[in-house]
Amino acid sequence: MKENTLKLLGFLTVISAWHVSSLFIPLPPPHLVAIKFLEILYYPEPVLGRNLTQHAVSSILRVVSGSLIAFMVAIPLGIVIGWNNKLDSYFTAMIEVFRPIPPLAWIPLAYIFFSVLSNPVQFAQVFIVFVGAFFPCVLSVREFAKSTDRNLIEMAKVFGAGDRDILVKVVIPNSIPGILSGVRIGLGVGWMSIVAAEMLASSGSGLGYFIMVMYEVGGRVEEIISGIIAIGIIGFLMNEILLRVERRLLRWR
Repeated sequence: MKENTLKLLGFLTVISAWHVSSLFIPLPPPHLVAIKFLEILYYPEPVLGRNLTQHAVSSILRVVSGSLIAFMVAIPLGIVIGWNNKLDSYFTAMIEVFRPIPPLAWIPLAYIFFSVLSNPVQFAQVFIVFVGAFFPCVLSVREFAKSTDRNLIEMAKVFGAGDRDILVKVVIPNSIPGILSGVRIGLGVGWMSIVAAEMLASSGSGLGYFIMVMYEVGGRVEEIISGIIAIGIIGFLMNEILLRVERRLLRWR
């Protein structure tokens, strides 16, 4: 059976289970949610005055901002500490102490820290994305840089390559799979983090904010599920796009 057929069967299984569940619990059936989803996707929702697309764009912009900053720091840092054992020993303890802390645990401190700025909520949410995206990326890059074939390094030295040449022409190319994998995983964690951060603070927009408001104004389940579906679709598309880029760039593997 073809892969696409199996994916379709899996999707239909979920929809069928959802429809059966709606017969026994207070859950709207799939077709009603689909109608509501398409309605608020383009037309402003009465309570917030924005449509679902506008909320999604707000969340995406925060994720892209925080993730780009995270990758700009994580990629060069991961390469350097993977290449240099002394720097690796210096940074590893710090990374391993902060890595297990969930991004959401930083939310109260982030709001306090950025309270001196004109728009503290926005800055705090970008910071939460940064935390979520940084650690998966830096660790992935570090492991690939560290696993560079020592034979290649020794061969480069035999041909007169210096440390800079080895870093640029051997270590960094070997780290490319780790960079792509780290970016994909980091972006996924950042996406989950921003949705949760938006739920916990009044940002005025975003999918997480939309879901919480829909819950607070009377448990509007169709709108809540529509927001959840939007989160899932965007997360899926992000992952698929990066997977395709990864396959294309790493075709030589």
